[in-house]
Amino acid sequence: MSDVSRFLTFKTMLSPVLLQVLFWAGLAGTLYGTWVLYRLENPIWPIPLIAGPILVRVIFERAILAFQSFDEMVRIRRLLETIAKGGNV
Repeated sequence: MSDVSRFLTFKTMLSPVLLQVLFWAGLAGTLYGTWVLYRLENPIWPIPLIAGPILVRVIFERAILAFQSFDEMVRIRRLLETIAKGGNV
């Protein structure tokens, strides 16, 4: 099955890739916001510089974890189907 047909039949999910793109956009937004605070001479600018990227990473890791768990369950199901048919692992 080609990649296009897997995508069109919802076998391949778009959301994990979209989440990665949104992660990089969120990271860029955090750094831009930190730069704005720095340019405005706001003394709190180091806090978003350190905590912002970590917080963005944690938020998106939690979302991507759901998709990775699903992919692993699909792999386990296929493995069990192979074993049930008497095939080699």
